[in-house]
Amino acid sequence: MMLRAAALAAVLCFLTVAAPRECVPAPSAELNTYHRYVAAGSELLQKGDYRGARDAFDEALRYADTDVAAYLGLGIAALHLKDETTAERSFRRAVELNPREKEALVMLGELALRRDDLETAAGYWERALELDPRDGMLKARLERIRREHRTEKDFNRDLTGHFSAKYEGRERIEAGRIVLRMLETAYGEIGRALSFYPDREIAVILYSDKQFREVTDAPGWSGGIYDGKIRIPIGGIEQETPSLRRLLFHEYTHAAVRALTPRVPTWLNEGLAQHFEGRVTAEGERQMLRRAQQDGRLPPLSLLEGSFLGLGGAQAGHAYLVSLSAVQYMIDQFGMYRVRMVLDELAAGSNTDRAVQNGLLVSFDDFERGWRRSLE
Repeated sequence: MMLRAAALAAVLCFLTVAAPRECVPAPSAELNTYHRYVAAGSELLQKGDYRGARDAFDEALRYADTDVAAYLGLGIAALHLKDETTAERSFRRAVELNPREKEALVMLGELALRRDDLETAAGYWERALELDPRDGMLKARLERIRREHRTEKDFNRDLTGHFSAKYEGRERIEAGRIVLRMLETAYGEIGRALSFYPDREIAVILYSDKQFREVTDAPGWSGGIYDGKIRIPIGGIEQETPSLRRLLFHEYTHAAVRALTPRVPTWLNEGLAQHFEGRVTAEGERQMLRRAQQDGRLPPLSLLEGSFLGLGGAQAGHAYLVSLSAVQYMIDQFGMYRVRMVLDELAAGSNTDRAVQNGLLVSFDDFERGWRRSLE
């Protein structure tokens, strides 16, 4: 989870005279020490040094343990370190100290959503919107989880060692078991390739086509989505099929990558998902990419770092093809071990350029030039 601007502002509240914070009166020497630790923690958060940030905020709280800013910073650092217990405790304490602390309420909603506690998440976000009714993005997210809760409140549940599935109706029990069995296969195969096995249970929601579109607002070309949960529309699944396997391996890859790093450029994320679903570029697709490269129409990878969900069908198809081609080149030239190192660098806070430089041991520009030359 990237540090929100509002959260950073909260962490630096002591620098903003007009900020609605109540810093605790303390002897000036202790207060100055507290400020230094909070400033250091905020700087370390921006650099991606989350362990250092956590330690700095912990130290700050030794000098002023009733101040909101340090608890917010500690919670954000803990989230990056996947320590959700500390994160929730810190955000709860921030709200106890200041019930109008919007960012802490938003983060508590995020944590409830991760636990699939939609009702609690909605409660936190309703309180946050009361404080800031103009937050359109949060309002849209709240409406979505309300739709999700209405749709899923009577769903059945099924569990395996690494997944939990929800689906409607007893007639889908066998379909749910087929999906879970295939996902467990993906967990093992992709885990061996990436040398990584997520230790948190991954939620899987099975919908009718109508429910899927209503809950996710996914574009028509999307056959599934991962947004912290694997969500797929299912028809009359009666057995394992190659198309279902491709879909589940694709979406599980997104779950595994997200567990490795919450920050990843979309071209890398989608390229890996297509690789693990078993897709390869066909000869006709390679010729199309070659012509686009020769004509100067092949987009730079830097333009494919954001979400593809807003693209039309043809644009999305081209973006996915470019992503697959670039990731295939990365794997072929550098090996999956180096790809995993790129993901580790992103997890540590590196931007894409630095992650590629440190992971592949070549500059991002050299990597992209090499990929483009490979198309010729």
